Amino acid sequence: MSGDQIQQYGAGSIGKAEHTGSGDIVAGGKNVGVAEAGPALQALLAEIERLRPHLDTADQAEVDAAAGAIAQETSAERRRSLVQRISGIAALVGEVGLPVVTAAKALLAG
Repeated sequence: MSGDQIQQYGAGSIGKAEHTGSGDIVAGGKNVGVAEAGPALQALLAEIERLRPHLDTADQAEVDAAAGAIAQETSAERRRSLVQRISGIAALVGEVGLPVVTAAKALLAG
């Protein structure tokens, strides 16, 4: 490493990484910064599954896309936006969507 100048910034920074084998070079695990699927998120996803049969194809696609992105989202603001999108669709469905709205509120409060 003589002569190398390395500046490191941000979480998961590993500086200079040399790899001669196979596989990934991973600092702190492959899911650094990805939120764990806690009980509130699991509850929301379960309620979304129950709601799906009551949605038309376009709303199903919208809810599925947002639900798939929630667990991977690291930005609290972006996660909130995804949860609100799902809640809005659930609210428009009526009474059958209320459990999704309740689960969404619990996730945002946690």
